[in-house]
Amino acid sequence: MKMIPEAFLRRMEAQLGAAFPAFLAALGEPPKKALRVNTLKTDRETLSNLLGLPLEPLSENPDGAAVPADFNPNATPLHAAGLFYMQEATAQAPVAALTLPDEPVVLDLCAAPGGKSAQLAAKMNGGVLFANEIVPSRAEVLSGNLERMGVTNAIVTNAEPHPLCERLKERCDAVLVDAPCAGEAMFRKDEQAARDWSPEHVQTCAVRQRAILDDAANAVKPGGRLLYATCSFSPQENEETAQDFLDRHPGFSLVSMRRFYPHTSAGEGQFYALFVRSGERVPSVFTVGKSDKVPAFDAFESAVRLPAGQLRLLKDGRVLLLPPMPFAFEGVRIVRAGLLLGEVKGARFEPAHALALAGKTTPMRNTCALDFDEAMRYLHGETLIRDAEKGFGAATYAGYALGLYKASDGMLKNRCPKGLRLLK
Repeated sequence: MKMIPEAFLRRMEAQLGAAFPAFLAALGEPPKKALRVNTLKTDRETLSNLLGLPLEPLSENPDGAAVPADFNPNATPLHAAGLFYMQEATAQAPVAALTLPDEPVVLDLCAAPGGKSAQLAAKMNGGVLFANEIVPSRAEVLSGNLERMGVTNAIVTNAEPHPLCERLKERCDAVLVDAPCAGEAMFRKDEQAARDWSPEHVQTCAVRQRAILDDAANAVKPGGRLLYATCSFSPQENEETAQDFLDRHPGFSLVSMRRFYPHTSAGEGQFYALFVRSGERVPSVFTVGKSDKVPAFDAFESAVRLPAGQLRLLKDGRVLLLPPMPFAFEGVRIVRAGLLLGEVKGARFEPAHALALAGKTTPMRNTCALDFDEAMRYLHGETLIRDAEKGFGAATYAGYALGLYKASDGMLKNRCPKGLRLLK
């Protein structure tokens, strides 16, 4: 067994009583792997057939499935195509417990690396998702994962909770706080989490969690939901924090609360508490703003099929398609807004990787279907010898986009971003 802090074990023995030996035995087992089917792009049966794996629904989330310990997501092009997200089973449970109205405004306040944000996006019927991360580098990872999963209605922000929630005051139908925590459920996956643990660290996390919840509550509209989650087992971070929140926010009531342990679930462990704010929900009214004139994109537009949205040209030449919005939003750093279509370079327009992966089927009208070997070579960054209509198009595998190419003289010049290419 990996080194587990003795003070943690003593606390867990008192906490679990007769169930402690089973918990201790589970800590000595290898971590369990699971994925979540990205229903924005595919369904369980299709993914199961493509992977050649039986994908039985998880009790924690019907859209999840356990996979063998030796399952390697990068051994199939379907991962790069965004058909699934590697996400341990119990981490999928909080969002699975949340119901959303049509056309919701949703905020994921502590969103990186993006598993729960992408899960929220898959549950939404229209609307807009604000996905926030306070650490700039992690916000970029979050943005990349939402891009791979084909999410087009997200606004990724890099902001402190307080000013962001002030901007979104009483505007959100649901707010998720997947709180920074002591990470006790990560001990068998992450030795550093065990080394960093101490009772003092747990206390520090609990104080921070309560402050974040205070900010989050400000963003919830009457009749809206607030979902709080951690990957810790500490009552201090979980039940006590939930009760403290209710004591200080009488306008909220508890809907449900659950714990998951590694010896009682298919995953590592999770806690969530779901609250509702009193009052009657007023639906948001979404509008599409006036689009900017972008002559370079106008010449390219016939090559794509775009959803509704506002075309926005940024000063650096990037062109965005903003989702319909219920209100003006500004004043915080935005990392990604809606769908990045591409970039204007002089009189030319160059499409972005995000455009190829957007939605269930690529918006690119020109496509080239690759077999498995060709798809893996594409993901390694190789140029392929293939005939295709001249110009930009989307390379696909099994009907799903992997990224862009530019066809010329019997070759598909690879436009898969270098940072996303697989190592050989």
